[in-house]
Amino acid sequence: MRRGSRHAWRTAGAVAVGVVCLAGAALAVRGVALRRGAMMQMAAAAAGSAVGAARAANAMHWAPDELAVAERASREALTRQRVEQVRVWPIPDAAPVVAAWSAAEASARAAERSARDRRAAGANSAGEQIDKASQAVAAAETAAATIYLGPDRQLLATSRTVLDEARAYQHAGDLETAAARARVAAALADQVRDRAAALAARYADAGTIARWQGWKRETIAWSRREGRAAIVVVKDAHEMTLFVRGEPVKTYTVELGFNWIADKRREGDGSTPEGRYRVVARLDHLASDFYKALLIDYPNAGDRAEFGRARRRGDIPASARIGGLIEIHGGGGRRRDWTEGCVAVTNPEIEDLFGRVSVGTPVTIVGSDTYGPIAEFARGRRRDAADRRP
Repeated sequence: MRRGSRHAWRTAGAVAVGVVCLAGAALAVRGVALRRGAMMQMAAAAAGSAVGAARAANAMHWAPDELAVAERASREALTRQRVEQVRVWPIPDAAPVVAAWSAAEASARAAERSARDRRAAGANSAGEQIDKASQAVAAAETAAATIYLGPDRQLLATSRTVLDEARAYQHAGDLETAAARARVAAALADQVRDRAAALAARYADAGTIARWQGWKRETIAWSRREGRAAIVVVKDAHEMTLFVRGEPVKTYTVELGFNWIADKRREGDGSTPEGRYRVVARLDHLASDFYKALLIDYPNAGDRAEFGRARRRGDIPASARIGGLIEIHGGGGRRRDWTEGCVAVTNPEIEDLFGRVSVGTPVTIVGSDTYGPIAEFARGRRRDAADRRP
């Protein structure tokens, strides 16, 4: 072979080897680039999943600052990845990109944990407030079942409605509003109990209790001294006792005016009067709307004097009337206070009483003869009010 031909072959071979080497190098670089690209994509996917989990935990509401940090870190990582992906030479540097995505993932996980923790704390707080409100409303309902609240009863209805709203917000996941509405419901229920306690305060007043005990004692003493029958009605016990010669011979369970806890001040107030009266008429079934009745002398001189003073003070309207026709009558046994101010027993009981009582029999009506549950309720609310003071 001539020298020129050999040189040509050598050159061609060298070129071929170079091409092969370059192709191999290119393939190797491409492989590295693909592996690094995959690493970046995996890191991006993990961070995206973490951000999605944080949003699913409602981090927008419960951990907005932490979520904003995670989203900002994700945007920065994405920008860094795109820069690396368009790099022609050298091959993409995956390490800083993966690190950026890892930082974004860590921030998103932290946002998710914060959201879950705060939501759990919110749920507990809302639950506690609703439990407190439920107890307050239940206590107000108990008070209202015993003490006639008049127009203030609307407060109780409103507290029930607001409590229902709180439960609805809790069910919908709006825990902060649920807790706020529950606090309002509890406050309304407390107002109901405060109003009831104000009406019950007389039953915890030492002077008033002493006066009622004195009336009862004097009535029993009169019965003993005169050797005759006398009646004592104790309103908070819902009991009427017949004394003969100073000894209790029979006690009746009675039903009273629907506003029995108050002393009678005017016609139509639903209160059973307190004082010392006498039977002035025995009304048989033809003269009474409630089988038979013992009419007492309400209003007496003391009632009329107090009525006049109250009207002059403006405690009752000038147009108010004092009322009357207070009786011990039949028609009872309804297990609730339903009269306009009278004392009701069952028909057999009024029949029995008719055989034992005559015109002129003393009838003493007191609110209480001891410190009972009504007094304890009033005292309890007074203590609560003192505890609430700053």
